[in-house]
Amino acid sequence: MAEDKTLLAHLAPMLGSSIENIAVEALGHILSTSKAALGAIEDLLKAGGAEVGTISPDVRTQASDEERTRPDLAGCDEHGVERVLIEAKFWAGLTERQPVTYLERLATNEPSVLLFVAPRARFEPLWSELRRRVVEARIDFVRNSNNGNLWTAEVGGERRLMLISWKSLLERMASRTSIAEDSRMEADIRQLLGLIQRMDEDAFLPLRSAELGPEVPRLILGLRRLLADAVERVRSDERVDMSGRRGNPPWYRYMRLAGAGVWFGISFELWALPEFRDTPLWLIIDDFGGDKTLKLSVDDVRRRLAPLRQEDPHGIVDEGNRLLVPISLPFGVEYDTVLDAVVKRFEYIAHLLDSSDAKS
Repeated sequence: MAEDKTLLAHLAPMLGSSIENIAVEALGHILSTSKAALGAIEDLLKAGGAEVGTISPDVRTQASDEERTRPDLAGCDEHGVERVLIEAKFWAGLTERQPVTYLERLATNEPSVLLFVAPRARFEPLWSELRRRVVEARIDFVRNSNNGNLWTAEVGGERRLMLISWKSLLERMASRTSIAEDSRMEADIRQLLGLIQRMDEDAFLPLRSAELGPEVPRLILGLRRLLADAVERVRSDERVDMSGRRGNPPWYRYMRLAGAGVWFGISFELWALPEFRDTPLWLIIDDFGGDKTLKLSVDDVRRRLAPLRQEDPHGIVDEGNRLLVPISLPFGVEYDTVLDAVVKRFEYIAHLLDSSDAKS
């Protein structure tokens, strides 16, 4: 199942500010109803150096105590003693009580864990802030390991502070439920993973100093020039009709290409998606709201562009009602070579759309 196409991921934009609460409740439901998923949590804590034993399936969400601390999830052992508190973070900052009052809620004389779950891209700034607050509260912070997607530190007594990525956590849980042959629960976990990935796509990533240097704006301005020059080169092609359609120069242009409706331009949205081809330049083919002047339907285009998929499985992305065609850019070459490559690819696609073989 492609996580980015799950039902929850599709509904995410409609959920507004409640998305984070829904994700927390979904995780709590999974852990409370799946022994395999809960076992993945126990294995994770053990891998981080905390032998907490068996966690009761009665995992509580938003569990307050007398100090009115309210972690997202709380798990107890068979004696009802809290052994793991889970705080689900996305892109919101830490609250005033995090993590110190949560750590103070855990006993120091037996293994216990405060586990933060967050996007991998946020690890460095989040871990730095967690450490700062722990140290300022005069609690020991002995960093034990930084193992990819699981970071852990000793924070006084037998307590541990851990940080894991959403993707890593949910994939561990999905793997355990798959081994247990619980296909229904595995599907639920994949749904949640799809929602998490959609939230990551829409997030504002922490800035890095190199990204604010002159290289990035020069790259963007260079791409605008590349698109403008490519449009100027292809507009004289008899298969290209730009009459009545303008778009938003210098970012994209609408056109009829060999009778098909085409959007040709720079798509930051597609460029940002990890599952698509790494390129800012795309052709998007659809029917432009049922434009009656188009000679080729999306189905016609799909058949004519079949050679693209045969040459390269990633040469076309089929979304049903529209087709996405990436225009890959060569690396380490002069501007004219890049421009020639873009125009050559455009002309090849025009040739496929206008192929006499396809018409016969």
